[in-house]
Amino acid sequence: MERKIALFYASVGTGHKAAAFALKEWCEAEHPNVEIFCKDLLDYVPSWMRRAISSSYLFMARRCPWLWDRFYKSTDNKKWSLFSAFWKDIHKIISNIYIHRLLGDMNKFLPDAVLSTHFFGMSSLLDNWGRDVPIYFVDTDFLSHRLQRDPRFSGWFVGSEEAARQHRADNLPASAGLIKNFGIPISMAYASPICVKEAREQLGVGANAVYVLIAGGGIGAGSLGEVTDSMLGKPKWRIDVICGENSKLYESLRDKYYPFKNISVHGFVDDLRVRCAACDVLVIKPGGLSIAEAASAGTAMLFLDPLPGQEQYNCEYFLERGAAMRLFEIRRTGEVLKELLELPGKLDTMRDNARAIGRPSAAQNILSFVTDKVDNTIQITPDKYSELADIESLKQAVSSQD
Repeated sequence: MERKIALFYASVGTGHKAAAFALKEWCEAEHPNVEIFCKDLLDYVPSWMRRAISSSYLFMARRCPWLWDRFYKSTDNKKWSLFSAFWKDIHKIISNIYIHRLLGDMNKFLPDAVLSTHFFGMSSLLDNWGRDVPIYFVDTDFLSHRLQRDPRFSGWFVGSEEAARQHRADNLPASAGLIKNFGIPISMAYASPICVKEAREQLGVGANAVYVLIAGGGIGAGSLGEVTDSMLGKPKWRIDVICGENSKLYESLRDKYYPFKNISVHGFVDDLRVRCAACDVLVIKPGGLSIAEAASAGTAMLFLDPLPGQEQYNCEYFLERGAAMRLFEIRRTGEVLKELLELPGKLDTMRDNARAIGRPSAAQNILSFVTDKVDNTIQITPDKYSELADIESLKQAVSSQD
């Protein structure tokens, strides 16, 4: 029986989109009878507004983390401050102005379930779409934000037990639905383990060589140059720098490190899973999707420049579980790594702890749950509606299907 699922994300950063596309990838592979509608929520606003929203996030993430800290914490507070109340009103106005475009797509597609990895516009959708269809929120970090815990959602798929506790602490009414700790949805590639030996052979890295991976997440943020500079005195180490979608950073670092034969600078790469499995350590900003992927590959991590809010919470979550270390003095990164390499079993322990956090089948489990829910829901087709003359005959039709 064919089913329909709508997937929504917002192109603010890269994690929300990556999670939605991971769900789409798993669905197409494992549920061929399910039709997918996957859409960026920012497509429903004018292009200038879309650019303003995306660029303001990137500006705060790269240049003004203190401003993001203010925004994140004020909107996460149960008592609305003047700042957060103003933002809430602006968000509601924008969403309500353009919600008709979203509703139009929903009414054309008529999904059996809706999954969203970002809260943008969701409040207006929950207010205005009158169909009795479950709308779920999918977390893309290891802890949750209050705007993601709207009690009108049919349920939530969270990234950790800590996030589940946040939902329960809100005393959400029983009618608010379910909370499932399935993890953060990531690509199918991470569900196929690759051993260190095989990964290193694919990359041409010697079995005993020190291999360091430095990444700024999808948006290429963080002090990647300073980290790399701290290792210039290690010519025998192989160092790969991943700049993601930050083309300016890629060009700058590529030119800067061109003379160093042991340092390679890359933009976006499609073999990150292999690199994560092969490296001794990954130096990275603790974005939810990025570290969820690395954890599933069993990668030891050093966290770089966590953004206040969600990245700081992700960082603390991994630190508490011994799966990563936090870099406080970027100039000492090379020295810190050298010390780690000299501690017997330290990196192996971090890898094991990271692997224990990893949930490579999160997207698969989310989709299995949703499709099972849909299949178990009584549905009356449009043709059947036309045959029902009144409410009593509708009730009889439903009873006959029980």
